[in-house]
Amino acid sequence: MRLYQLALERTPSAEERANWISAVTSGRMTAVNLALTILNSAEADAVRKRAALVPEVADGRYIQFLYATFLHRSPIAFEIAYWSHQLRQRSLDRSKLALTLFSRFAVKALGTQAAEPNNNPSLAPRMGKDNEFFDAKEWERMAKSLPGNAPRFIPRLYPSLALGHRDELAVSIITSMYRGGAYIHQFLENITQQSIFMKHCELIIIDADSPEGEEKAIASYSQRFPNIVYHRAASRIGIYEAWNLGVQLSRGRYLTNANLDDLRRTDSLERQMEVFEKFPFVDVVYQDFFYSFDGHAPFDLSAAVGMISDVPIVTPNNLLHSNSPHNAPMWRRSLHDELGLFDTSYRSAGDYDFWLRCVAQQKRFFKMNDPHVIYYVNPVGLSTQPDTRGIDEAAQITLRHGKDVMSEALLDSDEEFETRLARVAGAPVAIPQALKDTVHWRYSAAQLALRQWSSMARRPQNLGLN
Repeated sequence: MRLYQLALERTPSAEERANWISAVTSGRMTAVNLALTILNSAEADAVRKRAALVPEVADGRYIQFLYATFLHRSPIAFEIAYWSHQLRQRSLDRSKLALTLFSRFAVKALGTQAAEPNNNPSLAPRMGKDNEFFDAKEWERMAKSLPGNAPRFIPRLYPSLALGHRDELAVSIITSMYRGGAYIHQFLENITQQSIFMKHCELIIIDADSPEGEEKAIASYSQRFPNIVYHRAASRIGIYEAWNLGVQLSRGRYLTNANLDDLRRTDSLERQMEVFEKFPFVDVVYQDFFYSFDGHAPFDLSAAVGMISDVPIVTPNNLLHSNSPHNAPMWRRSLHDELGLFDTSYRSAGDYDFWLRCVAQQKRFFKMNDPHVIYYVNPVGLSTQPDTRGIDEAAQITLRHGKDVMSEALLDSDEEFETRLARVAGAPVAIPQALKDTVHWRYSAAQLALRQWSSMARRPQNLGLN
């Protein structure tokens, strides 16, 4: 019965069971021959052909197709590795994998599970760590346990990255404003206190037809800081329309966004600008950040609480999994000349779309290991409110860019991948079968190929020493 279930995907009839049992017990065939006969039968061959959907397509590309068709997003690298491993180990076949992913789609599409909000503002997912969350109540408890005056956060300074003393506009800070009355004074004070604000920056505020009269506060600061640019839209516009206006008005060679309810350390812009000045190959600078659940808590308090992100280094595969630049990155203005402006069809994830466009064109991202920004988990914020569209938009964006970003080495068939390794290593790479039986065997095999290439490159005949 087990042989029939495995090879023929059905249960044998009573007559079939009796015939096979008689053949073995009478000595006409051995148990091994019985198994081989069933496994090699025409019926078993037909079952295998039915299961081997589009056999001419490599597993990785088949998995990518299923995710796009049923889940309407791109798979991440781990999902391709995991399902490829299951197929290779024959834990399931292609038809069962398709049914598994279709079932996930059907559960969501048919509403067979209770609907849940996309986001819970009292819990903030820790970026860079799956299934880790920061809790608002825990943040408040820790904040109250600190002394009256939180210790001042001392930044790490790098003399080798000093800017020098020249006066020139370099950084344009773009802010979209709508119903920001509760934060406008705090925001303006924080930005104008930046160490390079007077010498190297301009602040461009795009008023998206806010009804709260923030322009009065802006006007009072503009009298002291002529490098504040204020533009009020004639009607309500979205955040990425506002950002695009800011890009078009900007004069700096570097751009950054600043949310009204977030905070920067006083040297934040300086630290980011230093990287561009020192490393001309960098296109985007980003960093970890502190979480805050109090929109009016000072920087030092939130830093002292110490709830910090752990965003991964941007690689094409990592960026499909997580929007690492996330909060307050800085980027070269020239990227927009080459790649275009932000896509205004998105309400919450247009920046994620832009970063994936950048990485698809092999732009360089640089992570600073120095958190100098506070991210306020605003319960009514565009990306943090319960009905945020950010999750669905991010899925659409990965589907849009996944094929351009996903590594071909992950999508290749096993044979194509080993041929690719041989080209890198200069000779075929011996990959132990035990290694091939692991989920992440391609990563380990790539390390073998690189070590083989390194060893061959150091041989005397290759160094011109013989």
